[in-house]
Amino acid sequence: MQQPEPGNNPSPSRAPKSCLLCGLVMALWIAGCASSTTSSTSATPQQAPQTYFAPVVTGSDTGVPQTYIFDDTGAAFSQETFYLNLPEQVGPQVLNTGAFTVSPRGLRSLEISTTYIKNTTTNTFAPENHKPPEAGSFAVELAGQDGGLVQMVGYPVQPLVAATQCPNFTSPQTYQFVTIPAPEDQTFLSGPPIQQQSGTWDPTTDTAYGSVDIISSGSTVTFQNINQHTLSSGAPAQPGASQVTGACGSTTLGYVTEIPAQYVVINPGISANGPPQATVGIGASGLLVEDNGSSAGGTMADTSPVISYENVLGAGTGAVGLPLPPSTNPLSPSALAGAQYFGFIYGAGQTNASGSNVVPWSSNLASFGFSNVPSNCPPVGASTSTLCGGDFPVNPLTGLPDPGPNNTNNPNYPYGKYDFAIDLGPASTSSNGGLYTQAIVYVLAGYAGNKTTYSFHAVAIAGRLNGKYAIFLIGMDPTSTQPWAIYLLQSN
Repeated sequence: MQQPEPGNNPSPSRAPKSCLLCGLVMALWIAGCASSTTSSTSATPQQAPQTYFAPVVTGSDTGVPQTYIFDDTGAAFSQETFYLNLPEQVGPQVLNTGAFTVSPRGLRSLEISTTYIKNTTTNTFAPENHKPPEAGSFAVELAGQDGGLVQMVGYPVQPLVAATQCPNFTSPQTYQFVTIPAPEDQTFLSGPPIQQQSGTWDPTTDTAYGSVDIISSGSTVTFQNINQHTLSSGAPAQPGASQVTGACGSTTLGYVTEIPAQYVVINPGISANGPPQATVGIGASGLLVEDNGSSAGGTMADTSPVISYENVLGAGTGAVGLPLPPSTNPLSPSALAGAQYFGFIYGAGQTNASGSNVVPWSSNLASFGFSNVPSNCPPVGASTSTLCGGDFPVNPLTGLPDPGPNNTNNPNYPYGKYDFAIDLGPASTSSNGGLYTQAIVYVLAGYAGNKTTYSFHAVAIAGRLNGKYAIFLIGMDPTSTQPWAIYLLQSN
């Protein structure tokens, strides 16, 4: 893979930012808005702004979990977080604010109107107004405001979940999950590391996917029958316990479950260098998102080599999960492949022993299954379990995704290019069509400047959220030696 496309690149000089809608943010911080059960990725406006929990993804400038507020009625959004050890901060620090438009297919195009730029010497913030508003950020939001995906300009995609209440699973609910990858640490390639680099992922030894049964009683949430696997379906070098218990309650991130103890935020700021804790949010539609505490700065006791995250579910920086499809209504691979999706393709990059980027991460808006895609997918052929699509064209003047010639400002982006293909392969027999351990990803010539066509092995999970399909995938690219993640939500 070549360098990321313009408009999707990491931006080393970009400072942490914040915005002016602090009143809106504070009022809605723990609003706990109710969710509906309408189809996902709908463009239908909801009645109230909704707060979403977003885990750490490598490339974030704050390095701590964030929250987003989407007001579908007012077409406005806000992003905020608690910074690490910022004495002057009281309450959440807002990062960005702005407005968005929604295409007929449900893609949200975000425009940042105001940010705050942090002065690292004084730890104070100065407002920066964007005139015109800064384009290039996108989101795909589940209907009923249950969750979705967001990619802010210059930063990687983050999964979102509206954790509006604690889980209410009186009987075990089985989930499948995939790791949110972090950069490959190239020190892994020459032998075992002395210590796991914070926020890195080794596909040969670390968890790539797994399953768990979740049951709850009041604020107590139990994760049992935890099974974790590497990308090759082997056992991870340091798996988590087969059963753990967490505490759920109302927090600054929503109603999240913290493992192993209660969620604690020191206001101002977040305590750093403590033992990592996993934070799990579960939405009304069933979407699960985990932040595994890799940014806490501490390490796990009794691990050798020492690891810097709470290894309850995913490695890297966390996990995303979907409920196991019921045996009475299993998923069909051909039906999954025949649907239309918006989502993001994330290349996590690679770091060296000092933590410097060797291969930069990239994150690209993508679509799969739309009408510009040929019925057959060369070089894949006519497999009934193949999804075809790719990233969006980039306008050479703006560096932003472009729906077509001479049409750079049209918010109703139709669909992306055809330069990517995913062959899910056969489904695992025990997963009711929800697990694909033999998936193959084809990176075609033209993707993000790629000059050749190649493929790599991946693992995908699939499920339904409010009756619509969702597909989450993790793989390892042997060409650029970096992890990949693909997150797709069915379009309306």
